[in-house]
Amino acid sequence: MRLFLSLLTSLTVAGCAAEPLAPADGAISFPSAGSLQRSGGRFLVQDRPVRLGGELRFPGGDGPFPAVVLAHGCNGNRNIERAWGPTLREWGYATFVIDSFHGRGIIEVCTQGRALLPLERVPDAYGALRLLAANPKIDARRIALMGFSHGGALTMLAATAWAKDSYAPAGQPSFRAFFPFYPNCNARFPERDRVSAPVRIHTGAADDWTPAAPCADLAARLKAASQDVGIDIYPAAHHGFDQAPPREIHLPNVNNGSACFPQSPSILGPVVPTSVSGCLKKGATVAGNSVAAAAARRNLRAQLDELMK
Repeated sequence: MRLFLSLLTSLTVAGCAAEPLAPADGAISFPSAGSLQRSGGRFLVQDRPVRLGGELRFPGGDGPFPAVVLAHGCNGNRNIERAWGPTLREWGYATFVIDSFHGRGIIEVCTQGRALLPLERVPDAYGALRLLAANPKIDARRIALMGFSHGGALTMLAATAWAKDSYAPAGQPSFRAFFPFYPNCNARFPERDRVSAPVRIHTGAADDWTPAAPCADLAARLKAASQDVGIDIYPAAHHGFDQAPPREIHLPNVNNGSACFPQSPSILGPVVPTSVSGCLKKGATVAGNSVAAAAARRNLRAQLDELMK
């Protein structure tokens, strides 16, 4: 299925040299840590970077600060800074919001999922990591990745040991922890079974776009295999519970893969066609939930305090 197209394996990645980052707030241009090229239903790892943008903001003080890289959903950078930036900086974290779309000439991928898959954004996250780690106002040992929906799926993929081995091998800075919000957890591939750092999933029990059940199953399976993965499921919470308006909104035209469970022999593909045949549908619900959002903030702060020491 187009939405779940995946990719070929080439395990050698030449690292992109980190660019120095001025210790000032504002818009930043930076290179991704390579790219992934589609080839016959698979992905090939390339060391050709994509030029991207991001926005860096610091809390008050001199630093060096721990940092959280924020990865947007399928509709781009619309609400992330408003929803999470001030809170994270109040807690003492620098924030860096990645824009994975503008540099690629993309507006949204909610209705055109094949335009950019979450896996293709993994080099974006590691490019941001390299950039922040070179900043004297950032504590390179304490950088986390936090993503939402499409960016949550990216965060889950970036958390695999495969991603770290490919984009942050021994001797290079790596992410300290991963915080995916309402990711799609349906896909099965061998690299899913090993994470490089703690993962804490946050999702809603009423989500009909990226349902909680597959994430709960995945978290339980990985935890049973001694992987540091946990999940918080918020009652009556829909997709976007921390950012959307406080009413249920039906989005009739978005791609919905909640009933698809793609299987691949590798994170790079190819997807087994029978595993996604006829499962893709249209339409999903988003809705803000102030109770769930407040609980997520409490849980996240406790998790950051524990994992980012």
